[in-house]
Amino acid sequence: MLKIDLIDRKILYELDHNARLPLTQMAKKLRISRETLNYRIKNLEKEGVITKYVAQIDPTKLGYSVFKLFFKFQNLSREKEKELLDWLINNPYIYWVASSKGKWDLNITVFARNISHLDEILSGFINKFGSFIAEQEFNTTLKVGILSKNWLMESKKERELRSFGAESKDLNLDQIDVEILRLLANNARMNVLEMAKKIKSTARIVAYRIKDLEKKRIILGYSISVDYEKLSKQFFKANIFFNVLDRNTKKKIEEYCKSRPNIIYFIFCVGSWPLEIEFLVKDNSEFYQEMDLFREQFPEMKGHETLIFPKEYKFEWMPACYGIDNVRLTN
Repeated sequence: MLKIDLIDRKILYELDHNARLPLTQMAKKLRISRETLNYRIKNLEKEGVITKYVAQIDPTKLGYSVFKLFFKFQNLSREKEKELLDWLINNPYIYWVASSKGKWDLNITVFARNISHLDEILSGFINKFGSFIAEQEFNTTLKVGILSKNWLMESKKERELRSFGAESKDLNLDQIDVEILRLLANNARMNVLEMAKKIKSTARIVAYRIKDLEKKRIILGYSISVDYEKLSKQFFKANIFFNVLDRNTKKKIEEYCKSRPNIIYFIFCVGSWPLEIEFLVKDNSEFYQEMDLFREQFPEMKGHETLIFPKEYKFEWMPACYGIDNVRLTN
């Protein structure tokens, strides 16, 4: 049985806030030796607690809108399910795929230029697997709020909020920017010398470009992907229904979500429901306690759908659609 102690949790907490923080600085903050810190991190990687170091990238700055789709299937064999998942995992415009329990069997997130582009992206999927779809729903994302993992420490510090979802605009990245983003999205701890070697540039240019990508808020921050099960957590989502969700109420919801350590994402959207909240909790009971508290604060909510995500098949901050052939490049 894997044991995660307080030092491990402090390390995960610091990496969540800044996965590029140098070990020397992190060790000083945690008051442990650099050697102990390095050993602990390597062990967390080995045990599969840390699955990846990621750069959180704003897709709207690259000209994409974000769409979520929910599917309920019928007559789907194991073989056909694998074929369906492979299609989604290998599609360059799909950046998140997760199985779910509840009303829906599968939830995916797609990056597309507009609704017509979304239809074009998914036409092959519908043509190939449409007969197995019993029900489907989709929405357009207005804003995504990503909240720091304060649940790791039960910290009372104010939570960091990173968000995206304003109107999309293409900032015309060049090849070097695209290659840097691709590297950082899958290994945010890679140093500039190694990146420079991989993209055949110089460390000085790479460092300058990274600063520029951060300044433009294309890179929102650096964090970690973790195996929730190994931290004794379950991943829940609530699709929440309101008759009206005005600007003032949205602001109150944002502040409320920041105050609840178990809430990791909130999403405002246009579709059958205007709000999605994602939770990390110990069990069903803790999730329903969270929803009771939310209803107390926002009694105007009409109701909610509950989803549990037992498995994530794909979560890529830098899908292949950001590749050189897909993003318009400048000379």
